[in-house]
Amino acid sequence: MKTSNKAVEDVVACVIDYGTFTALSEKLAETYKKVYYYAPTEREYKTLADTMTGSGLTKVERIYDFFDPEIFDKIDLFIFPDIGYGGLQRYLRSIGKSVWGSMGADELELYRDHFIEVLKEVGLPTVPSKVLHGLKELSEYLKTVEKKWVKINRYRENMETWYHINYALSERRLESLAVIFGGARSQVTFVVQDEIETDMECGYDGWCINGAYPSKSFQGYEKKNELYLGSLLQDKDLPEEILFVNQKMAPILEEYGYRNWWATEIRVSKGVPYFIDPTARHPGQTGEHQWETCLNIADVVWQGSNGKVIEPKFGWPFAAEATIHYEASSDNPAIAEEWKVLEIPKKVKQWFKPYHYCVIDGIYHFMPSKKDEVGVLLGVGDSVAESIDDIKEKLELMKHLPIFAKTAGFVDLLKSIQEAEKNGIKFANKIPKPESVL
Repeated sequence: MKTSNKAVEDVVACVIDYGTFTALSEKLAETYKKVYYYAPTEREYKTLADTMTGSGLTKVERIYDFFDPEIFDKIDLFIFPDIGYGGLQRYLRSIGKSVWGSMGADELELYRDHFIEVLKEVGLPTVPSKVLHGLKELSEYLKTVEKKWVKINRYRENMETWYHINYALSERRLESLAVIFGGARSQVTFVVQDEIETDMECGYDGWCINGAYPSKSFQGYEKKNELYLGSLLQDKDLPEEILFVNQKMAPILEEYGYRNWWATEIRVSKGVPYFIDPTARHPGQTGEHQWETCLNIADVVWQGSNGKVIEPKFGWPFAAEATIHYEASSDNPAIAEEWKVLEIPKKVKQWFKPYHYCVIDGIYHFMPSKKDEVGVLLGVGDSVAESIDDIKEKLELMKHLPIFAKTAGFVDLLKSIQEAEKNGIKFANKIPKPESVL
């Protein structure tokens, strides 16, 4: 079954996601003939919230079984922006469906020990690391070292990366992990890494098709899970550290048959670029701006799913993102796991990319969650300052809503960008004074 000759306006697509990139289906529905949205719901006893993600969206049909022949046979393109489903992606491609996905390369992100071995294989610098199997082995090792980063394979919902200062300060966390992992705590693999002493970071924000990258892409700086600033550069003008990492990783991604968004986090110390974190999927809270800055993103995905790297058409050279927090649940933990509700102003809707939501009578309803993040707000412009001001103007339009964004952190981001520019990593011709964004 060959579908790649279809015009982009005639494509029927299905976005398969867990709820973080639900809004992508709405964006693609502006161009494609039809977009289905699927999020897994199967378990023995369902709740109402399990089935509501992605319901009520504009021009998007929420489905619960994409293998239903009446639906499956109509679908030309399957889009997997997040992790997982590697085997399914390979199967779909094998029967002639077009697939935009990581094809199993998300294991580079999920399995830290495997990622280190891949870095060695392709000749990239590696941070001194120790692989430890089981919580007991980790605890014994941490008694002997200080100032290390502790990472985990696969189970990031149980433990995010944390900084070990010394054993006395880490002991309580280790006790907590023993409770979390229970009798299976010997089955968990940890990677403990040296600290890289540097203020210089850079990262790639684009996509990769069978080891090939587009002619122009964003490079960006992130304040973890809160803010992002990105600048658009021609491929040849990207920092040499980014080009070096992308070049080394290209054969690996080609081997996977990779066709998806691709982001990197690189720390530079004494001229050495350390590729510390791959995002072999769509990068949340740093990549959503590409849905709007890239004016032909639907065609990029369609052609890319068929192995073609086309010229991206960007509307703005600078982008900013800010995570939107729901204020009510932040202030009152007792209601943190209740439904959250927002009515988004019309002028903001295009630029607000919500998470885990449905729409009922024009109102956004967010699934119960311990987290207070409800999405990201985008800002664009012809300069760094314009993109930040754009965010602030949109936040002003949302000031009546029970939400907030930690925009003061743009000061730290701009300082990081200034430091990087002093060391030859280009971002923009003009960087605003950090204090000016307050």
